[in-house]
Amino acid sequence: MDPDADVIISGAGPAGTIAAWHLQKSGIRTLIFDKSSFPRYKVCGAGLTHKILSVIPFDISPVIHTTIRSFRFSSGFTDVFTRTSEFPLMYCTMRDELDAFLLAKAEEAGAKIMTDEKVIELKQDDKGVMVKTAKGEYRSMFLIGADGASSRVARTFGLNSSIEWGIAWEAEVTSTPEMIQQYKDTVFLDWGTFPGGYAWIFPKKDHFSIGIGGPAHMAKKMPAYYEKFLVSAGIPVSETISNRSHPLPVRTRQAVFHSGRTLIAGDAAGLTDALTGEGIFWAVKSGMMAAEVIRQRMDGEISDLALYSGRINSEILPKLLEAKNIGALFNAIPLRIHHWVRDNERVWRAFQKVLRGERTFTDVPRAFGKWQPLWKPVCILAYVIQRLKEKKYMNHA
Repeated sequence: MDPDADVIISGAGPAGTIAAWHLQKSGIRTLIFDKSSFPRYKVCGAGLTHKILSVIPFDISPVIHTTIRSFRFSSGFTDVFTRTSEFPLMYCTMRDELDAFLLAKAEEAGAKIMTDEKVIELKQDDKGVMVKTAKGEYRSMFLIGADGASSRVARTFGLNSSIEWGIAWEAEVTSTPEMIQQYKDTVFLDWGTFPGGYAWIFPKKDHFSIGIGGPAHMAKKMPAYYEKFLVSAGIPVSETISNRSHPLPVRTRQAVFHSGRTLIAGDAAGLTDALTGEGIFWAVKSGMMAAEVIRQRMDGEISDLALYSGRINSEILPKLLEAKNIGALFNAIPLRIHHWVRDNERVWRAFQKVLRGERTFTDVPRAFGKWQPLWKPVCILAYVIQRLKEKKYMNHA
């Protein structure tokens, strides 16, 4: 039986749609399934770091709401200060708009799109892949699992090990036009208050996204933290449009991201930044890698898909694992780092460079110079301190 496509992609988020765009541009027939109808709401602050614009292969300005140049920091809801950059640091959008835009680009490139189509069964052998939905069975040569944190693809093929779970809890709220105008280029960030996490306010075109990210086992403490943060920020809420939570999968070590003719990307692969909670950039990067490795396999340049796991482990995981280390260090001494950002120009410049993609988290240990051998022991100690703080907060907050 002839395949319905060369590649089937389960999931129409950024990882899946960017992979589809690149595959189609290489002449590889692609079919995307997603269980939802588009546009669909997704819990996400939808802050796009500046570096993402350099990797998305087309202009996404039609869905950008705001350009961020300032950060308003607080720690423990006090010691508030604002830092401003000459250059854009990040951009804010809405995930329903961004995802629908990227899906339309994949369709323009020639990908076949089937939304409101839930995948219910997956099989593969040495000849191809079978994907079953409620409406039928479809066959392809390869499969990309880009179906989110609860990925059926990852579970089916045993690719969901070594993941630690965080959670994002977010509300979309309206406020006064004056408040939205005043903070249209400013992100609010409270850190060092909620162990292992932080709170944010992202300005959108006509409202604010307000949320908290942190360890999943601390989820029950998030609503109270949210209320205190909202009061401290001084944002008057006219209406709460939505209020939802979403799991954040974080890889804890190198892993396998392929099985036979199947690859996983984005949240399905656990590619979330443990420090910031960012996942969109890594979804796009892994989607691009997945498309390139499948192209190489179809062109006979490689004999299997092991190169994909190798690239994720060598090009993405070192940065994400270092982000996890830095997150633990921050949670061990949050007030000290808060003051460094406030008072030290070098630290503020480094913060900007990381957001803009000019430096990565793997550069941080190198900054220790001759003390670099102490980096790992310090991080291990920081993890212990972080866990103790989380336990204390859960028992007494």
